[in-house]
Amino acid sequence: MVELLCQHCNYRWDYHGETRFYATCPRCRYKVRIPGEAARRVRLKRLRKNMEREAGDEKKTARLIGVAAIVKGVVEEYSRDRSMMIQVLLRLQKSFGWLPRDVLTEASKQLKVPLSHVYQIATFYKVFSLAPRGRHLIRVCMGTSCKVRGAEQILEQIQGLLKIESGETTPDGNFSLETTKCLGCCGPGPVMTVDGKYYVNLKPAEAKLVLRRYVR
Repeated sequence: MVELLCQHCNYRWDYHGETRFYATCPRCRYKVRIPGEAARRVRLKRLRKNMEREAGDEKKTARLIGVAAIVKGVVEEYSRDRSMMIQVLLRLQKSFGWLPRDVLTEASKQLKVPLSHVYQIATFYKVFSLAPRGRHLIRVCMGTSCKVRGAEQILEQIQGLLKIESGETTPDGNFSLETTKCLGCCGPGPVMTVDGKYYVNLKPAEAKLVLRRYVR
């Protein structure tokens, strides 16, 4: 920031721009020369911003290189077989915790399939997430068998405890909550899983006890 004075209208203001020699007065549009010392500070400010931008670009490039290497390893494990797209995405999601856009883009490039096709798969199957998930994933079965046995009460209890809705993640990043139509365990419903571990014949009060085991 540099304080400038307009010689034309005597208006004084704090200049936050990056031009080196002249600034435009906000009041009368008169060109005001930036003093030598102030100009030097402006140059240093611009230099710092350029360095920060370059550092950010380098970090982004390094991340993309890292992503490409991870995707390459998974794709080669499945012999670059396009028909194994679901398995590839499952492995990538396990590595990253979710499926960022650059991961899907790299998978599209390396498997030589349209990005739109990759997105179709990633959005069709509920097991995939295109947003960051919490450290622990809770899934509550809302299939007919579980519903008639109290699954809705289980879901309401969890939502009340965590203060989130289905499809959301707690602010501390500890829990993500999802619902599903079937967990393949209809007999002992209602059923929920936490990180793939099954909890069956649940009562609403028991859901609270289960979640306590995963609180950090």
